[in-house]
Amino acid sequence: MKKINIKDLELNIDITQILNLHSSKTPIIIDVDGNIYSNENDVKKKAVIFKQITPKQISSMLDAKAIASNLFADYKPNILGTICKIKPVSNWQNIIDMNKDNMLYFDHQSDGVEMFEDKVLEDYGWHASVLEINYREISEFIEDNCEGILLCYDNTIQFSGFVIVDDINDVRAKVKEYIANKAKENIKENLVDVEDDDVIEALELFEIKA
Repeated sequence: MKKINIKDLELNIDITQILNLHSSKTPIIIDVDGNIYSNENDVKKKAVIFKQITPKQISSMLDAKAIASNLFADYKPNILGTICKIKPVSNWQNIIDMNKDNMLYFDHQSDGVEMFEDKVLEDYGWHASVLEINYREISEFIEDNCEGILLCYDNTIQFSGFVIVDDINDVRAKVKEYIANKAKENIKENLVDVEDDDVIEALELFEIKA
């Protein structure tokens, strides 16, 4: 999985393309790699750092540089010629909100990963807890073994981030196998009460014979 620390991220945006979309009142969406889109369906599996679905009201009397500065006011824009350099970190809280419909989970330094947005994975995570496997372990497994992106803010003192995966079916299969194997280890180490009703239900879900 690709990890990007937004603290260090700077993007060069082509003003010409942005102004064309703005003048035609077309949505403007920019992903973490600086690619520009006008359709939300094209960014379902991408981390987005700028999204304007409803055109912003900006005076047509302004020049191109002023319009771009207004559009990217929350990103500390620096404009040279037709290129606008922006720093997404300055709008981090809003960027989290922009991606809430596509993220698999949100990770915070104090709360950690509390749930998975995918119902199947959330069911796995819930049942895995009685097998002594927590959300942190599962999320770390996903980040190490599945394709997607972890976009985070990490300055060694504070951390928050979210994950968007490329193939949810692949993630489900790998996580189920991981939990099954980890549960077997925990059972061997007598960390799990195999006679507990909740454990029995979890073992059936993960197709484990105690």
